[in-house]
Amino acid sequence: MATVKNGTGKKVYWILLILSLVIGFIFYGALKDQFSVQFLIFSSGIPFFLFVTGVFGLLWPVIKPAGDEVYISHALLIGLLFIILFFIHVWILLPHICPNFDGCLGV
Repeated sequence: MATVKNGTGKKVYWILLILSLVIGFIFYGALKDQFSVQFLIFSSGIPFFLFVTGVFGLLWPVIKPAGDEVYISHALLIGLLFIILFFIHVWILLPHICPNFDGCLGV
C-alpha cells in the first residue's frame, strides 16, 4: 500500500478550492462578455464542483464520524452543508450571471 505524506491531501483540497475561485473570477468576471450566457450557466457546475470538493476535503478531518452510531448525524451534516452550498450557487450566483434566468436558457 502506498503511503501518503502528511498534509498532501490538504494541499490538493486547497488547490481545488483556489482553482475554483480562479476559474470563477476569470470566466464570470474578466471574460464574462466573451462567452454566451448559456455556456456560462451550463459550465458553472465545474467551479461549483471544484469548490464543494475542496470545502468537503478541508472540513473532513473536523466533521468525520468517530464511531458507528454517529454515521447518520454525519450524513445529515454533510447533506445540510451541500444543500447550503448548492442553494448559494443556484439562488445567488446564477441570478448574478443571468438576472432573467428563463430567458437566458431560451425557455
